[in-house]
Amino acid sequence: MILSAKCRLKTLGRGLCHIASSHLLQEDEEEYNFDFVFKELKGNSPALVNFCRREQGLLVTQGNPKKIQSVSDLGQPGMRIANRPPGTGTRLLLDLELKKAGLKETQIKGYEREFRGHLDVGLEVLAGRADAAPGIKAVAGLLGLDFISLRWERYDFLISRDRFFERGVQLFLGLLHESQFRELARGLKGYDLDLCGKMVFPQQSKPNTEE
Repeated sequence: MILSAKCRLKTLGRGLCHIASSHLLQEDEEEYNFDFVFKELKGNSPALVNFCRREQGLLVTQGNPKKIQSVSDLGQPGMRIANRPPGTGTRLLLDLELKKAGLKETQIKGYEREFRGHLDVGLEVLAGRADAAPGIKAVAGLLGLDFISLRWERYDFLISRDRFFERGVQLFLGLLHESQFRELARGLKGYDLDLCGKMVFPQQSKPNTEE
């Protein structure tokens, strides 16, 4: 089962998992996850360990025949998108960018067509059923699509403090430092592991949009 980032937070708060991943952009557009953690989990705040930074943007048809340059172009007549579900970090970012561009949901054809994963929306673009979709650069590289960058996001693992030192959790975190894991990650476009495996605190890092 694929859960949105917000659903994963709820699952962690109910003690149904040891670790939840999250990449929810806060309203300040600088920090990730902390406001959502404080709101959802209140006094039971987890430890945050960085997984990666990854590049989010728009997946578009190879060659970009519709000449899409930014989110504001999604409101053009005849433009179709494939979307991610509410509660996902990717949908949250798209909605924020649409708001900044002065576009309403009703102006975006295909806004209500929701797909569970990055690969799913990428396949919609590849098949010609959508002209653009919010997604990560790695999927664009995998499917041979063009990519319009919006920002680098921080993707963290949220870990229950009372389970942090359990053997299974520590073995999992140890994998983040393995050379084989990092070598595999280097083969993917749009990933940065500079913070990977490190504890994250508010204002420790800001997304880098210049890479």
